[in-house]
Amino acid sequence: IVWFLIYKFIKRSDLIWVTQRALPSGEAGLLAGMVWGEKGLISKDLNNFLKNTGLVHIVVVSGANLMIIGRGIIESLAKILGRKMAIVTGGGIVILYVNLVGWQIPVVRAVLFLAIYYWAQILGRQFKSGRALFLVVLMMFLADYKIFTEISFWLSIATFLGVLLSQKEGSIKSTIWVSIFILPILSIFFGKISILTPVINLGVLFMVEVITIIGFFGSLLGLLWDGAGRFVLSMSYPMLRYLIELVGMTGKWRWTQLNFQFNWMMLVGWYLVVGAYWYEKKKI
Repeated sequence: IVWFLIYKFIKRSDLIWVTQRALPSGEAGLLAGMVWGEKGLISKDLNNFLKNTGLVHIVVVSGANLMIIGRGIIESLAKILGRKMAIVTGGGIVILYVNLVGWQIPVVRAVLFLAIYYWAQILGRQFKSGRALFLVVLMMFLADYKIFTEISFWLSIATFLGVLLSQKEGSIKSTIWVSIFILPILSIFFGKISILTPVINLGVLFMVEVITIIGFFGSLLGLLWDGAGRFVLSMSYPMLRYLIELVGMTGKWRWTQLNFQFNWMMLVGWYLVVGAYWYEKKKI
């Protein structure tokens, strides 16, 4: 019944409209980009500031957002329906969510990874993150080799690797690792890097999960009960305002911008050094 209602009656434009009624235009556009994949509502200036600060990866529906929503739904349903039924039911809701936001590269990566993760649970097999990621990349490459030219693919993989290699080190170190992994990719595609990217990431990434959850459930609730939806979405306003102000301020600081572009040899060398450091650190 839930699948049918979402598929038949809920449209992405309706969900975005709910956010626009609940929040000012700047905050609504940012939330719509993060949760529903609508980039057209983000102003040109804000988009440029996000590029300047190295935070452009957080304002689209990312694999991380999908992982948050997907795991949240499945783990919540598991307490009611049992794990296997929750995986089937939650998996269906995730697919419908992806249909709403579009099958973008980071989203496809997250869907495949979640599918492998929960399929292993159904089969009672041990899950290996590194092996699963390799399989996901291989499947995506075989489906369309042109993804290797897309920045969204590389940012998605780099972000996930940063999280994967630092998952036991806490949120601060994890954020630093993510910044280290995405820095050369931003340099290759945009021709510049910000020396403040790791610091700014630390200042905002802790809010991404909260904003995503509030935006997702608040938008859905707003379709059923406008007042309740507005109330839930309004709780995201302080965080969205903070994000806009921080990016708007630091994105104007020209002294933080370095016009430096990695080439592919430098990129490989960068990751070899990072990988060697992580391997030695792990042995210790």
